[in-house]
Amino acid sequence: MENKKSNIDPKDLMAVERATTGLYGVAISLIVFGFIVEKFELFLNVIGIQMQEKAQVELPQLEHMEFYKYLGISIVIVGVLLAIYTHRYYLNWIKHLENKEIDTDKNIYLFLSMFIGLVGVLLITSMMFI
Repeated sequence: MENKKSNIDPKDLMAVERATTGLYGVAISLIVFGFIVEKFELFLNVIGIQMQEKAQVELPQLEHMEFYKYLGISIVIVGVLLAIYTHRYYLNWIKHLENKEIDTDKNIYLFLSMFIGLVGVLLITSMMFI
């Protein structure tokens, strides 16, 4: 078996690996954050039950709890898709470095910033109105 030597500068390779690791970290964070948001519905149910038991008064049911369920699931799905995309991102960069080209996908950063901003707006809106 022939061992093929790479013509990629180690500094460039390490920079791509750092960027890829950062994207994987964001993907893991999104998955964990989505899980927390989704489980917020359970937290609200438990708090409601405990408040009813202590107050011995019938409290109104919390409405819009499914909002957190669907928001959390959406965030987890985006985290999983980002993890899958990150592998493609890494392979494309390796190909570019082998060909001594520089190219980047700026769209992923635009998408991530818009998605995180949208989630933030939705959570702020839910805190104010739901």
